[in-house]
Amino acid sequence: MFKKSKRLLAGLLAVLMAASAGQTVAFAAEADSAATQQAVVLAEPQLQNGTAVIPSNADSAAVKEALCNALVANADEVDAQSLNWEYYCEGKDKTGLIKNSAWGSIEGFESETGSWIKVTYTHPALVDNADGSYQVRLYGTTTEVTLTKAAKLSSSITLNEGCTVSLPYNEDLTVNYDVLRQSIFDTVVASTTPELALDDVTIEYYAENVVLGKPAGTHEWAPLEGGTIKNAIGIPLEYPAISAGEQKIRISYAGNESIYGTSAETTVTVADREQLQFNLNEAPYEVGMVFNAEQGYDYDATAAAIYNAVVASTSPIALSAEDVKVEYNVDKTGITDTFKPLDETDFTGLVKFGTGDWEIRISWGGNTQYSGNSVVVNVTTTDSREASSVACKEGVSITYNMDANAMKQSLFDNMIDWENSNLPAKETLSIDDFTFEYYGENILPGDINGGVKQWAPIEGGTVTLLTYPQMGAADSQQVRISFKGDANYRPSENTEATIAVKKAKVSVKVNSTNIYADEKLPDSFITTDPADSFDKYVIYAGVTSNVTTGIYLDLPERFTNSAVLKILDPVVEKIYGKTFTQMMNDGVTVGELRNLFSTQELLDLLDKLNIDTGTFGQILKVINALPSLVDSVRVSFGTPNRAGLYTVVAVTDNKNYETGVGIGFLLVKMRLSGSKLTWNSEIPGGKLTAEQAASFDFGATLSYDGDVTVSQENVHYLYSGFTSNWKVYSSTTTPPTQPGRYVVTVVTLGGNYLAAPITRSFQITK
Repeated sequence: MFKKSKRLLAGLLAVLMAASAGQTVAFAAEADSAATQQAVVLAEPQLQNGTAVIPSNADSAAVKEALCNALVANADEVDAQSLNWEYYCEGKDKTGLIKNSAWGSIEGFESETGSWIKVTYTHPALVDNADGSYQVRLYGTTTEVTLTKAAKLSSSITLNEGCTVSLPYNEDLTVNYDVLRQSIFDTVVASTTPELALDDVTIEYYAENVVLGKPAGTHEWAPLEGGTIKNAIGIPLEYPAISAGEQKIRISYAGNESIYGTSAETTVTVADREQLQFNLNEAPYEVGMVFNAEQGYDYDATAAAIYNAVVASTSPIALSAEDVKVEYNVDKTGITDTFKPLDETDFTGLVKFGTGDWEIRISWGGNTQYSGNSVVVNVTTTDSREASSVACKEGVSITYNMDANAMKQSLFDNMIDWENSNLPAKETLSIDDFTFEYYGENILPGDINGGVKQWAPIEGGTVTLLTYPQMGAADSQQVRISFKGDANYRPSENTEATIAVKKAKVSVKVNSTNIYADEKLPDSFITTDPADSFDKYVIYAGVTSNVTTGIYLDLPERFTNSAVLKILDPVVEKIYGKTFTQMMNDGVTVGELRNLFSTQELLDLLDKLNIDTGTFGQILKVINALPSLVDSVRVSFGTPNRAGLYTVVAVTDNKNYETGVGIGFLLVKMRLSGSKLTWNSEIPGGKLTAEQAASFDFGATLSYDGDVTVSQENVHYLYSGFTSNWKVYSSTTTPPTQPGRYVVTVVTLGGNYLAAPITRSFQITK
């Protein structure tokens, strides 16, 4: 581009000089074509031998430009396109067998030989002719120069021998292949023609493919990073990244449109980082497991203890336990090497690293300066903590508490003989450091004893798929305690002792209240302190709104439990001729209830059902306090459903508590507002015939807020008047049917609903 600009500038200068000499533009028009071509030549070409790159697809202008640049010493003063070149070359006849060399146009030409028999030869254009040396001259001149023609220039790469390069690493310890390529280029390449940079070449190494991580014998030039390369039949093969050692390297230049590519090979020593060395203490290795405050294994501290016991030092840099990875082989059979962190389980998911003989691997991953290393040794791990023991006192007595932790605390404070135990200081321990168990019996649904005794947690729970309650009150209770261990003491053996668990006291309160007969009692009607689970037996005794004696016995819910009734019903039926279920449905008299709760056979059965029969003694006290004259009074089961005022006695039953008794009152109110009496039928005009009166409905219906399904038993009638014979008529049950004049009044007496009386007069005619 620079040469062309200089030529254009020189041409313009010549035109200006011609104009100043009086020449006109017509001068160029009058010259012949050859003169015109010469006119644009700015200077006399000075020829020289040279080499020109003429691609096979170059056009005429490109060829002239190439020849000018190569063969004209003062090419920057000459218009390349104005030069007509010819060259001396060989032509062939049409058979291609007879040849002749002659001068002619570089665009190609024909020549002839023979005076009588002429032979014509075709000479190819210079661009189509073979690479080589040709004699070249400008048309119309005899000065020849030698042209060396090439479609492309050759290139070369010269490599140094015996070179060594180091693998460079990133911070994440992966090889930096870009830096490695630059290092190889800078170290191995001695010179290149043309002058090449790293971006101009491809650097590969002679790699061997791998299958499942093993060498497979097939070699191929591969990138330094390795990768997948298809073989000759198109099968993709995997090649690894370059590694340390003697490696065959190839540096290739692909060339361009004017320069041929080339490549060169050499052997390079690829050096890795210096490897860390573990200097070991003398075997065998025995290490005590390190425990945390919760007496579990402290795996990090144990790993550090193993490292310090096995490794004396490391070189060329000093490492600590925090710098390395300590793993154990979970496959204790030795068949496989499956190293895992100390806090992982083996392949079964059942065995954790702990005391025993283990194959241990200590490894360091390396850094950018030094390569990692590992060592595998056999280590025996032991529990080196001090042995612990728990001594127990005999004859200890504690009180039941619904909070199992409170009972454990009592055992902790009173049952452990601290002076004769080998334990950490008492003030450093709590109930969570011990396991407390009692020898108990399982229970079935309905709180029925299951008959299987074994050691169970104080708080109860599931043991071998059976359910055990919290340890309860008992005069003789077997208890065992063990210390769980901690960072300095091993777990202890179980130590057993027999203790007494006294029943706790309970305060029962009946929170007197009033309700309507169709309302439920509030949940807070009867409360206990503590608020544990109690069977509550509640006796309601009082006078109903009908001025009759009303006695009710409300039994705990589990008396309606099918499992309990299944056991209770046949025994009660055997004694009394009807089942307990029938008794609850039909009710019993006070006398029958006295006898029922005094029957030893029934009391023994209730004891098996975990029902404290002592509770029935309290119930009997209440019943026996009733005068014998009420023995015939029927006792209903449940809560009062008749209006009245009742004294309430609540008796609690829980085998872990003393029987609790609470007294209060319950007022069951009658419904006033909304209660109404309504005649079933109206008497037209106040008159009925005797025939009509015989079938007439004189009754009234009690309703509450429109509900006529309420009980009608407290609706009462009074019929009064005179017959037509002036006889007095009065009845509370039967309406009159004889002719006469009468009055009927309907009232509500007692019951749960109090409505205003209604009255009407009527006449019965013949």
